[in-house]
Amino acid sequence: MIEEIAYGKINLAMNILGRRPDGYHEVDTVYQSVDLHDTVCLEKSDTFSLTCSCGELPCDESNLAYRAYKALLPFSEDLQAVRIHIEKRIPVAAGLAGGSADCAAVLRGLNRLWRLALPDEALRRIGRSLGADVPFCISGGTMRAGGIGEILVPLKKLPPWDVLIVHPHVLVHTDEAYDLFTHSCTAHAVDMGEMVNSVAAQDFESICSAMGNMFESLIMPHVPAVGRCKDMLTRLGLMPLMTGSGPTVFALVPPEKDGEEMATALREAGRNVDVIVTALR
Repeated sequence: MIEEIAYGKINLAMNILGRRPDGYHEVDTVYQSVDLHDTVCLEKSDTFSLTCSCGELPCDESNLAYRAYKALLPFSEDLQAVRIHIEKRIPVAAGLAGGSADCAAVLRGLNRLWRLALPDEALRRIGRSLGADVPFCISGGTMRAGGIGEILVPLKKLPPWDVLIVHPHVLVHTDEAYDLFTHSCTAHAVDMGEMVNSVAAQDFESICSAMGNMFESLIMPHVPAVGRCKDMLTRLGLMPLMTGSGPTVFALVPPEKDGEEMATALREAGRNVDVIVTALR
């Protein structure tokens, strides 16, 4: 059996540059992996099967993990069937790249299980056809991404700061979020150069000040829970931001503070959210 860890991500900064003729959107973003993760187990089997610990997640051809298996199958000499199980911890449709992380984990796992010896570059190329976040999730870390997310430039890895991740009990689908962008002219661009320089300097305060997401102002009027989550974290003295297309909100915890203590305070207040303390990976 092969086990792969599927790490989630946050977007420290995100600009949407416009829609391409193929329907995808050009982005300019800084990805950061976090230790919040799913676990994907793969083993050889007589027949293919995909199961998941999360009952609300379909395990059919709409699942990116299923599509990853189909995409890599032509590289297998004897068309080997596998059994795949996803132990889900990353919330679904949350802007944390849970589906993309699982997809990347299947690509990496099958590469090992079938001894294909494909380099990461080849896996990223295959992953690009499956989802915009998949190429980053192949290797993770701290990266600036362009194109639809497949043009990756590694940045200096950030220290293992705590991150508070607050997930409201609502869903935001990525295609709906991009539709809002297409019909809006109010989103403000983020200074990506400032973020890249702040990451290079490993300056906590500068990074927090440089954080921004063009999706945030578009999503918040339609999903009030995002604003409530931001308010909760702001009252703790943090600088929160919605990640990806939302609705999840995160905040970096200053190195001198304890993220778990802050999370406990939110839980004790009985907030109707899932609060997760994780560390940058």
